[in-house]
Amino acid sequence: MVEIVLAHQVDLATWRAATRHYVQKQVLPESITWRVAGKGQTPWVLEAPDSADNDAPLNLPRKLVTAVLEALQAHHPGRFELLYRVVYRFTHGLLDMENLREDPDIQQLRELVQSVKQETEQFRLAFSTFSNQHQSKSLQYTPQNYIVEANGRFCIERNAQPWEVMTPYRRMWWDGNQLHFAAGEAEAAHVSADMWQADGQGMWQGYPNTVLVPTLEDVAQAASLTSLSAEAMDCRACSLWQPAKRTVFGEGVENTPLMFVGEQPGDQEDLAGRPFVGPAGQVFDKALEEAGILRNHIYVTNAVKHFRFTWRNNRRLHQKPDQESVEACRIWLDAERRLVQPKLIVMLGVTAAQSLLKRPVTISRERSRIFQLNEQCSGLVTVHPSYLLRLPNEEAKAREYARFVEDLRLAHSFITQQSD
Repeated sequence: MVEIVLAHQVDLATWRAATRHYVQKQVLPESITWRVAGKGQTPWVLEAPDSADNDAPLNLPRKLVTAVLEALQAHHPGRFELLYRVVYRFTHGLLDMENLREDPDIQQLRELVQSVKQETEQFRLAFSTFSNQHQSKSLQYTPQNYIVEANGRFCIERNAQPWEVMTPYRRMWWDGNQLHFAAGEAEAAHVSADMWQADGQGMWQGYPNTVLVPTLEDVAQAASLTSLSAEAMDCRACSLWQPAKRTVFGEGVENTPLMFVGEQPGDQEDLAGRPFVGPAGQVFDKALEEAGILRNHIYVTNAVKHFRFTWRNNRRLHQKPDQESVEACRIWLDAERRLVQPKLIVMLGVTAAQSLLKRPVTISRERSRIFQLNEQCSGLVTVHPSYLLRLPNEEAKAREYARFVEDLRLAHSFITQQSD
């Protein structure tokens, strides 16, 4: 009988190495036992490490690999045996591929995957709500499955500020630069500190991010800005998600009468995970204050949710988003409008105006007048605050800034009259 000792509940690296080795040695599933290491115990390694070099990669379908990675997070004592058995049977042609739905192992695998997916969505919603509140840096959460590690990247993308997630089995925290792991209170007595010091960062680097790519139905059914934002973190609708660090979603008040739409996040927004926090955001905040508008009473977002840039001299320089990205992100902007239900949308710059109006726009012709968008909402076009930063001299900057403030005052006056 072969015994495999895993370092922790989601020790993918050890499970994968052992499975790859013993499946190819044709060791039967019933001849292997699996368990998680207790305090002072060391995880499994091959007695002859060099023999691992002779193990060829297992040729598995992507769909099966994805299911295995998700099911490994399930709180089920027999999951390691089940997953080994499924991989073994597939590799050696023992699965009836025409009747997979009736196979007991495959049925159980699907149940574990569904359980993990459901809790992943619940955890992400809880983390998003926690991040939006800005009141505490620590989230207390009690998961039914071992889903914390696989959502580390999601949490960083959702909240770039330092935070901590405390669960009975795992503590995870982000210090603004690195992600760290330690045993939770319930597991601390059973896991040695040395194991965590050696394994914490390796586990983060080695365990894949759980990606729940949103569907149109997911977007349409989102019942709050928090849940919509959580869905958007895994958006893959255009290519910008790859170079950018994170999705930068809108923020502000739900059901507010005043909504502002910009172009896309910039370098500072991409790092912070919040819209309008860089140089243009500082100009925007100053102008809002002069116009009598409180930022925490409005909703602010962008037409495109990822930062498009080019590298130059080790700096990320803004590039205007292409039409593909504008079109891809419109589902998010439409959903934000549905949930915010603004009476007036202020379009900051050409990209925002063209995304909302769905036609070519010249700012000088459209600017500084309020017009009807639909029966429930009006629109106002003005410049983007970054335009003011690019003006060549102080006189032009002062003149255009004053005009920008007047546009915002026009928006404030309109909303005030609507509420009277």
